[in-house]
Amino acid sequence: MSDTSGEHASGPTGSVVLIGPPGAGCTTVGRALAGVRGVPVADLGEEVARAAGTSPDVALVAVPEVRYRRIEAAIALDLLAGAARAANRPMVIALGSGCLEDPEVRRSLDEVVDAGGRVVALTASTRCLAIRDGLDAPRSIALRGVRRAFVQMLHARRTLCGGLAAAQIDTTQTTPREAAALIADDW
Repeated sequence: MSDTSGEHASGPTGSVVLIGPPGAGCTTVGRALAGVRGVPVADLGEEVARAAGTSPDVALVAVPEVRYRRIEAAIALDLLAGAARAANRPMVIALGSGCLEDPEVRRSLDEVVDAGGRVVALTASTRCLAIRDGLDAPRSIALRGVRRAFVQMLHARRTLCGGLAAAQIDTTQTTPREAAALIADDW
């Protein structure tokens, strides 16, 4: 978790949890939002990588997925419980979407909302997400199965995120700072 400065004049209330598929911008928008509002930010991917002893950019391939998801759910539950308990000390949590398969994590999102927090889903076009996630090699037969699995995962996670969030922001043509400003305006 990192601190930021620049407290907003009216002061934020409750925490904001950003959810969305890989590449939607939870990490970058989370950092921008924390900077705008002068609150700490916790990035689940970074926290999981640290706990697993690896770096965030390779954690999903460096750690067996079952272990990764177990660590991810435990850390997500801790972050969300902290946000629910400390409603007077708001923060931004960049949660992503992998942990949302866990029903306990979904229930914990409700507790954050009950404590005055917000859940915001970030999304982007499939093409944009594929590019951001490095799956944009032109006409690559080798990536066909990977792309198919990626699109299926995106559909499932977009549906899940849309059902859990109070608001949704499409980051396809929006910078992290612009997306953060949209969220901050309603915070």
